[in-house]
Amino acid sequence: MTSVEPGIDLRGAAGAAPGTVRRWRAFSLLAAASFMTAVDLLIVNVALPTIGVKLHLAESDLQWVVTAYAITFGGFLLLGGRAADLLGRRRMFMLGLALFTAASLACALATSGTFLIIMRGVQGLGAAAVLPAALSIVMNMFPEGAERNKALGIWGAVGASGATFGVLAGGALTRYAGWPYIFYLNVAVGTAALLLARRVLPESARPAARRRYDLLGALSVTGALVLAVYAISQAPAVGWSAARTLASSRRRRSCWRRSWSPRPERRHPCCRCGCFGSGPSPGPTRSASCSEPASTATSSSAPCTCSRCSDTPR
Repeated sequence: MTSVEPGIDLRGAAGAAPGTVRRWRAFSLLAAASFMTAVDLLIVNVALPTIGVKLHLAESDLQWVVTAYAITFGGFLLLGGRAADLLGRRRMFMLGLALFTAASLACALATSGTFLIIMRGVQGLGAAAVLPAALSIVMNMFPEGAERNKALGIWGAVGASGATFGVLAGGALTRYAGWPYIFYLNVAVGTAALLLARRVLPESARPAARRRYDLLGALSVTGALVLAVYAISQAPAVGWSAARTLASSRRRRSCWRRSWSPRPERRHPCCRCGCFGSGPSPGPTRSASCSEPASTATSSSAPCTCSRCSDTPR
């Protein structure tokens, strides 16, 4: 969620009252984790030629080292945000960070291109759990007003600088240490963050309820993205009007429609079509999250809380 919710217990590692949580210390840890997920989008770019030579990857397959991470990262953000709200934000943050760190270690130790691409996809899955949970914790720690605006301003600057740092760090590490060290960097940062998370981050607990996570919706969005990237990458070789390209485009449209279509069995979809319709919204923060398409990791990581999308009856 994007605001403090009534009935949800926020407590520190030792069950402390919310006021005892050291918010800026916790914010620093969350910002570092967010920075790490942003860095990983571009840190491998400079290292791609070296990775291709060392792991014998064809030039046409090198793009998947980057896009495998981006696709799973973007495709599962909505599902990660819902899981964080229902299972506990700190819990999902730590699970995602552990998965991201383990996948980074596997990438550093990879001996084949196929294994590296698969682990990059797993990295993206971990990042999709980390980012929405981290942003949701930030929104709940800081009350609405100047302090929250300050925190979100810093958050945005940290995320934006991650891409630039990724390119610079990727080049330096590849040249002076070797391409595996672009992933060992994640292992060091992720391990330190995991050790500190339980001590400095507040937890959230929602009263027990039977909820659905809309796995079908998340898988459909991810499938549409995969098919789109596959069609674009293969079209120059086989032709834009080739049967393979057109078939991929048709499957992509089918997956995209399935992810948004209202069905009786989908009582709690990741996002409802009505969310993007016109009409008044409950408040400025919520209307902003509903009216903008989920085109970036930050904008799509905060679960929608408008009256048309909320699970809570109003």
